Amino acid sequence: MQAQSGQVREAGDLADYCLLLVEDDEIMRLSLEDRLRLENIPVRAVGDLSGARKELEKGDIDLVVTDIRLPDGSGIELFGEIAGRFPGTPVILMTAYGDISDAVELVKAGALDYLTKPFDISDFISKVEYHLSSIADTHLTMGGADDDDNFKAGAGRLGKSASMRKIERLVARLRDSDSSVLITGESGAGKEVVATLIHNNSMRRQGPMVKVNCAALSPTLIESELFGHEKGAFTGAFKQRIGRFEQAQGGTIFLDEIAEVSPEIQVKLLRVLQEREFERVGGVESIALDVRIIAATQVDLVESIERHEFRSDLYWRLNVIHLGIPPLRERREDIVYLARIFVSQQAAMTGSGIKGLSQEAESQLLSMTFPGNVRELKNIIERAVALCDAPWISPAELVLDDSETDDAGATTLKQSIEDAERRAILAALAENDHKITQAATALGISRKNLWQKMKRYQLEK
Repeated sequence: MQAQSGQVREAGDLADYCLLLVEDDEIMRLSLEDRLRLENIPVRAVGDLSGARKELEKGDIDLVVTDIRLPDGSGIELFGEIAGRFPGTPVILMTAYGDISDAVELVKAGALDYLTKPFDISDFISKVEYHLSSIADTHLTMGGADDDDNFKAGAGRLGKSASMRKIERLVARLRDSDSSVLITGESGAGKEVVATLIHNNSMRRQGPMVKVNCAALSPTLIESELFGHEKGAFTGAFKQRIGRFEQAQGGTIFLDEIAEVSPEIQVKLLRVLQEREFERVGGVESIALDVRIIAATQVDLVESIERHEFRSDLYWRLNVIHLGIPPLRERREDIVYLARIFVSQQAAMTGSGIKGLSQEAESQLLSMTFPGNVRELKNIIERAVALCDAPWISPAELVLDDSETDDAGATTLKQSIEDAERRAILAALAENDHKITQAATALGISRKNLWQKMKRYQLEK
């Protein structure tokens, strides 16, 4: 299912998803593995519970197919571990006729499906393809910021990389918690998206989520903005005002750029966190607080504490649960994955009929560094969809500055594509320690094709 030049593997393609096969019978394991690969379904195959645990720890498994009987445990035991440590990862069970009752009970407990041995290998493939397609379709619908009702931990809502799937699993574990959360990461990395996901999958999801950009609030009015004020509390206070904390009662308040608040406000925030109550400015009545607090910053708060710019006691009150979001350049497997989702979203919104990104466009995206992170990627895709007149987005639509292509006609489209392809190959080689097979896999081309391109661009070792 590899894309040809000028085509694309769409966001729902099964080649984007990885299956873990757990089968102790070597002949059967190899047969199933070979057939899955023949169908272009990425698979990792192991023969025991220990091997399954190691693969699951990598964080990029989309579907588990396991035998119930294993040499060092059982599929029942594995299902329990997955439910506890990797919630949302779907499991299909393979069972002998005598163990059907166990399989049925596990399906009732949340397993996805089961197969009774002996089974026809074509039926096995059909079932796997059906369930992987369902997962892929769910990922596309979950791309919307406001559609988190069907969130599955580790399923790729935030990205395909192991680091983002780990964050998804942490979000799932916070479902029944009311602890404060501190989210750190560069601007545009997705801190607000994660905060929204936490709220929408919490026991407070029926309540409001109030978002506050602390850096955008006036230093002289921030206390009133956060806590409200009574009529006559200060010059210009002509009527009572309900602050952001009070607006968030029963829900969540998201304090973005928390490092920007003044020392005076830090003291008041600390009291709110400790006492779970506050007063409006000019008021004497204490108001009980029923709010979950999520804070975010792109600043290293530990360094800010050392510089006496941020209170350590407030830091520890906020940092009960810490989620660190890596920049997009450190999770490059998310670039094309998210780009395809953004294209689908934009095409649906605009009714443009664009089918997706060409392979050359995807290669160009992989060669970019994205200092603006996911926000920059989304803006680039939105612009590309608006400018594209063809079914497939080409590298030309990904150029941010039109002047870059107007240099006296010096840069042709062919040269731009070749330059993007060369940079993509260099990046893949660097990220895979110059191992040709691994780099070719990362680029979605054959080993022979990669060698030919390296020779063409004089990139041989």
